[in-house]
Amino acid sequence: MQGGLKGKGARRRLAGALLAGISISGIVAGAPALAQDAAAAMNGETARFSIPAQPLSSALTVFGQQAGLQVSANAATVRGISAPALSGRLSTRAALGRLLSGSGLVWRSSGPRTVIVYDPAATAETADVSSGDTIALDRIVISGQDTGAGFQGTPDWVYSDPASVSVVSREQIEQVPVRNTRDLLDSVAGVYVNRSEAQNPGIVVNVRGLQDQNRVVTMIDGARQNFQRSGHGASQRAYVDTSFIREIDVEKAATTGVGGAGALGGTVNFRTIEAGDIIEAGRTWGVEASAGTGTNAFEFDGSVTAAARVSDRFSVVGGISHKKIGAYEIGKNGTLKLNEGLTYVDDVVVFTGQEVLTTFIKGEADLSDNLRITLSWMRNATKSSQGGYQSGRIDEDTEEITNNTIVANLAWNPDSDLIDLEANVWYNHLANDETRGFVLDPDVLFPVDYKMATVGGSLENTSRFDVAFGALSLNYGVEMFHDDGTTKADSDYLDSAYGNTGGTDLSLGFSGANPNGRRTMVSGFANVTLEHDDWLTVSGGLRYDYSRLWGSTTIYGDRTRVRVPCEPGDTSFMCRIFGYKEVNVYSGANVSVDRTDGALLPNAMVAVQPFDWLQAFARFSQTYRAPSVMEALIAGGHPPPALPINNAPNPDLKPERGNTYEIGANISRDGVFSEQDGFRLKAVAFYREIEDYISTGTVRRPEFDKEYTSYVNVDGTTRMSGVEIEASYDAGLYYLGGAFTWLHTDFGNTYTYEGATKPVEPSVIFVPPEFKVTLDGGVRLLDKRLTLGGRMNHVGGTSPNVGVLTASYQTTDYTLFDLYGSLKFNDHAKLRFGVNNLTDVAYVPALGTTAYPAPGRTITAAFNVKF
Repeated sequence: MQGGLKGKGARRRLAGALLAGISISGIVAGAPALAQDAAAAMNGETARFSIPAQPLSSALTVFGQQAGLQVSANAATVRGISAPALSGRLSTRAALGRLLSGSGLVWRSSGPRTVIVYDPAATAETADVSSGDTIALDRIVISGQDTGAGFQGTPDWVYSDPASVSVVSREQIEQVPVRNTRDLLDSVAGVYVNRSEAQNPGIVVNVRGLQDQNRVVTMIDGARQNFQRSGHGASQRAYVDTSFIREIDVEKAATTGVGGAGALGGTVNFRTIEAGDIIEAGRTWGVEASAGTGTNAFEFDGSVTAAARVSDRFSVVGGISHKKIGAYEIGKNGTLKLNEGLTYVDDVVVFTGQEVLTTFIKGEADLSDNLRITLSWMRNATKSSQGGYQSGRIDEDTEEITNNTIVANLAWNPDSDLIDLEANVWYNHLANDETRGFVLDPDVLFPVDYKMATVGGSLENTSRFDVAFGALSLNYGVEMFHDDGTTKADSDYLDSAYGNTGGTDLSLGFSGANPNGRRTMVSGFANVTLEHDDWLTVSGGLRYDYSRLWGSTTIYGDRTRVRVPCEPGDTSFMCRIFGYKEVNVYSGANVSVDRTDGALLPNAMVAVQPFDWLQAFARFSQTYRAPSVMEALIAGGHPPPALPINNAPNPDLKPERGNTYEIGANISRDGVFSEQDGFRLKAVAFYREIEDYISTGTVRRPEFDKEYTSYVNVDGTTRMSGVEIEASYDAGLYYLGGAFTWLHTDFGNTYTYEGATKPVEPSVIFVPPEFKVTLDGGVRLLDKRLTLGGRMNHVGGTSPNVGVLTASYQTTDYTLFDLYGSLKFNDHAKLRFGVNNLTDVAYVPALGTTAYPAPGRTITAAFNVKF
């Protein structure tokens, strides 16, 4: 066996010589709390594993983190050995057996939750694995969380995955309190968060220049957040608080498995905590509490979370969080071209506060060693306002958002290479209840209710085979979801307020741009992956997306105004001001839409690993997005007092189609300059082409031979290209990391109308900055109990592609400096503190608007206890 290892060549020996040893420990959900030793634990415990093919040394590191065991091995023993990929829920015994398969190595228990991996032919190792050149690293308490040595705590599996993936770790989420969850994504390469609707706390993620209309799918534990609402900026919105999020996974190209249906430009998945994140080793219950406050209207951000292992096979975790943030002051250093007096006065941006109450509960049941079920419910209740100053007085529209997400998951992984099955069923319901005020009459208020209900599910399985050329795996499955969107504004109420009795549905000013409609999508996929030896991985697959969208709306022809006398007691606006009222008389027509779309979408990938620490890959994928309910059924016009005669559906609207080409490299190297340091890097260059990109323009409807504003397909090919890099070096006592984004977008700005080329108007296509750079570094002092760090973000200027509102959405480049730190008093108490926008820069954030400049200097502190 030893001779066979030496035959792998000098490149393996070079990489292996840099590895001093492995010593990892962690705590994961579902592990019995009172295991007497590792052997007993491995007989009865299961865990969910996601370990890509990689060197055995690093694979054992990840295994230890995910299994909650301390794994030790002699450096020479694991040198030059590769481990196969491992995915799904397995018993820890079976998982470790697969990792060691074919290596000739075995394992034994050496104490509570401690495992030794050794060569049975080397008898000295069986006596004491700590002898010789094995060096036990500092004990790392993972607490079930996927935190690793990568940029801002990115887990190690990211740097062995041949794909453009980024992760915001729990370490980063907990670093300092944030004003809004979107702040967590500011340092991710290739990712921006739109802040054009800054008074709304919803999250709108822009990946590589794509956003809105579900181009980028946003999920909570795989449950899609499909809510859309039109406005003077971004339209797609998700509502999620940070308190119960353990990780944010971002995929920037095609998702070949579950989650990829209808996604044109990637996915963002907010993964929730598990019981093992709260319960410490050797215990059956745990409680964690956190409370924070700060300056610049950062009033309070706190939560209480508790978890218990009711039995060896059942755990429950739940909690409640509350956040209250007021309207913030902008920075005082710098010059901004702003419209003072409209949305901010005395350097305070009005209605930029929020109050959020989130509750969460999750049950985890191991029905057997290979069958696991989880059921979770997250409820987010957010209160905010929107509006500004009009004619010297303030107009306020109050917003109440309630977002319920329920997810059920089943994972079955028996002792068979043919079955690694996972099933999900989920439901999401978002209700946005708004109370609006009239511009012309502040005493008149009326409600508008926006709702989106989405139900979905998925079923996938992975089968594994040993073939002559290596290890073959087949991943296949199906997913579906159904959207039901409704908008309700009382037409009679509006008619009374405006003195309108002509039969026109004025509520179309709200429901027309946010139409009632339904959409169903079904997607099937199959992907095959071949791993040859320890250096080559090849994969390819197909997905078929099918969608159906249906609904109806009303469009109106030209307006006729008829003046009529006011009836006695009529207190409508027109009667009170003029003593008469005018009735709008229109001819109306019902328009029904029922369309189906479908596409076959291939993908392919090849990855080579010439050294243990280096992986290079190339990928190709096709993506597809059918029109959304908003795009297919648009009607009405601007909300009152404007009249709803401007918009109409476009029956000729085509789906968007994309081709993405990527080349990239992963570097994961330990022992670079010392026995305890590590370097991680992921670099990806991409080129994307999109045909039939959807924006707004003009259509002619035959019902009245009249022109309307509608969604149209942009001429030519929309192109996007860029380079994304995330890297880190961690030496234990200090660390340094960074992210770099170069992004160039070339959106089309014309469309074809009645045989002629016309400019796309009046929409705003948001164009991200070309450059974004983040540097992050710090030191760990006092036996690593004190961490002090700093971060620099430089973001380039940007301007939207087209539109009548272009000037308001232009931003200039800016550079921000942040400080952060934490002091660990003991294993149960920690103080976190930070200063955001240290130099108090006045700036407008990228993909924002001059109406809402960003917050100035904000100092925060939070105290966390865990017991």
